[in-house]
Amino acid sequence: MIPPEDAETVTERQDRLLAAEDGRHFAVGKHGTGLAHVAATEKIGPMIASFSLPSAPALFLSLAHRAFATYRDVDVSAYFNSHPEGIWPDDHTPLFDFCEQYAAHVVFAFTALESFANEAIPQDYSYTSTWGTKKGKPGHKVVYSGDEIARNVSLGEKLARVLPDALKVPTPKGLHIWRNYKSLKGWRDRIIHLKMADRQSSGPEVKTIWGACFGTPKNLSATTSTN
Repeated sequence: MIPPEDAETVTERQDRLLAAEDGRHFAVGKHGTGLAHVAATEKIGPMIASFSLPSAPALFLSLAHRAFATYRDVDVSAYFNSHPEGIWPDDHTPLFDFCEQYAAHVVFAFTALESFANEAIPQDYSYTSTWGTKKGKPGHKVVYSGDEIARNVSLGEKLARVLPDALKVPTPKGLHIWRNYKSLKGWRDRIIHLKMADRQSSGPEVKTIWGACFGTPKNLSATTSTN
């Protein structure tokens, strides 16, 4: 607990307390003369304990940035060693660590966006989606609301249509930031849904997801870096 300071107003004290809080709270703000949190009380083993709820988007974004920070300045070529027969790592551990952190960066960044989109959709909002649209024929319309939107509508559609309509803000589709989103989604899909080429021996004429990672260690910084 942070003690009060001399001659400190209520607002100044609240500002000081708020600045000291972890940024991964689901919700924390000024209330009365102090702060209030959105909290839960649960039975954990033999005790009944209370705790502030974490923000899922903040947790995933933090994980993504931590992963990115581990490799952002890495020179991948330093992991390889020259031999008379060719070039390969004498120790693959640093290289595999790089792959691990790269994948974590991409997947957690995408998951942070998805969590944010689902949380930002108002519970009383309804969205009409059209399925099975064919040339010259009308598609089948389905109305979703609340959690149904989170489960049945793609992230791209949520960001491009659902949230702009629900929150009355411009769509990001067509802007530079939308190209960043599409790039992130492409990397995420490529990592989650590995191709056969990523799981078998190949030569330099075949570009695997791993080779692509080694060649572009900073491509996603504009999308997920918090600096």
